[in-house]
Amino acid sequence: MPQLHRSSPSTATRSEEKRRNLLITASELFLQQGYDGLSMDAIVAAAGGSKATIYRYFGSKADLLVAVVEYLCEDFIINLKQLDTSGVELTRGLELILEELVAVVTSPRHVDFYRLVVNGSAHVPQVGQTWYERGPKIWHQLIFNLLEEQRHRGLIAANSSFSELPPILFDALFSHLTTRTVMLGQTCTAKAFAPMINELIDLVVRRLKAP
Repeated sequence: MPQLHRSSPSTATRSEEKRRNLLITASELFLQQGYDGLSMDAIVAAAGGSKATIYRYFGSKADLLVAVVEYLCEDFIINLKQLDTSGVELTRGLELILEELVAVVTSPRHVDFYRLVVNGSAHVPQVGQTWYERGPKIWHQLIFNLLEEQRHRGLIAANSSFSELPPILFDALFSHLTTRTVMLGQTCTAKAFAPMINELIDLVVRRLKAP
């Protein structure tokens, strides 16, 4: 009976590390040059190795872009995942989430990333879906979880219906941020958006206030 050949843990670790290094290099190049302006040859030249290696790990250039978007989304929400809104007041919980959104979207790196997503989606539809699942949907769920906890604690009306509130709240701030940073090319600070955050939170609190 033929023996099965399995990769040793060290071999698997080296392979994962090589893939990650390729992904990091490709991410930076995609951010700098966009989807149209970047060739697989340029990635090979910057990362080393061979084109065959990149194809083995990621498949096509389109597949590589999807992997890059997934990787960058995870990078952008590192701090978000560490937020703990349990036990806080509704106002403070929303402040924490929305202030982190401002910090992410106003960063120069995110400006380049959003442009990459918009342009890349025109060529690779899966890019948009990946961005939504790994980006906005995460923020929506965090806001929903906060509201659900507030309801369980009796701090908002028990019969409140707020399933559509998280995307509405997220989109209101996100669209304004991207208009300012991406479309108008403005350099913005988190402090500049404090009045808008306060207004959005006030609207939510009044909408969900327990009787």
